[in-house]
Order: sequence, then structure tokens, then C-alpha cells
Amino acid sequence: MNFPLENASALFYFEKEGKVAQMIHQFKYLDQRHLGVYLGHWLGDTLLESSNLKKVDGIIPVPLHPSKKRKRGYNQAAIIAGALSEKLKVPLVKETLIRVKRTQSLAQIGYDERWREVDQAFEFNKPLPKEMKHVLLVDDVITTGATLTACARALLKKNPLKLSIVSLACRL
Repeated sequence: MNFPLENASALFYFEKEGKVAQMIHQFKYLDQRHLGVYLGHWLGDTLLESSNLKKVDGIIPVPLHPSKKRKRGYNQAAIIAGALSEKLKVPLVKETLIRVKRTQSLAQIGYDERWREVDQAFEFNKPLPKEMKHVLLVDDVITTGATLTACARALLKKNPLKLSIVSLACRL
């Protein structure tokens, strides 16, 4: 990650064909939204028990492109972020970031291509409340960090923020 980062956390490490990857695949592609809520609550409990994450003022999910959200029916990062918001008692901030570039599925492409694919894919859309100085950016998985870096750049371009990131799983 090449942006100022307060904290980074993940509930699991995962391998491409492992059990965690299978579980996240079910949540993400097979409409098993309850898994996202359950895992988001578990992640929230883990963060509450940890001394690593300092107080955050808002939670922002990584956005999906509108066409992908229509096709899937939901944004998996928003489900996780909503569960975290409940557990941490921190506001969920929707539509601050938007995805303006329709990217191909990042799961199927290599490291360098991922970074090119998400370059300028996100834009800052809506001002944050002035009291939000530290936000938690939420995604389902961290593989290369390209998506979260692109989101962070879009947010930091317009906001002097402290950023932390969290996901269900981080690739080994």
C-alpha cells in the first residue's frame, strides 16, 4: 500500500483454493449474504478486542460499478461494512466513493494488470462530515492492495484523512 495507513486488519489469510476462499466465493457469487453479515460481525468483535484499531469516525465500503451491482444484486463490501457499523457503533458512509470505471473481474488477472485495471476507477462523490477524521475502508479481500490503494487515492485527493483498512481475508 503506498498511502498513509493507520491500521490494516483481516480476519483470515487465504490461499486461492482454500476453505476461506471457498466461503468468500459463496458469499460473493452465490448470494449467501448471511455469510457476509456473520463474518462482518465476527470481524467487528475481533476489532473491538484488538488494541490495533484506533477510534474511527466512519466506515466506507469499496463500491461496485453500478452495472456489476445490478447483476450481482448487492455489494459484498457494503454488507461487511454494515455489519461492522453495527458492531463498532460507527456510522456507515455510503456514496462517498463511487466506481466510475467498469473493470474486468480482478480475480482472473495478474498483479500488474490489477493495478492498471483499477487506476482511476474510483472518484470522490460526496463530502464527508467535518467530524470524520479517521475512516475505515472495507473490502471483502485484499489480494494485491490495488483496489484499496485506488480508493484511498480518491478519498485522500479531497480529504485530509487518517485511513485504516479492513477485509475478511488477505491473500498469503
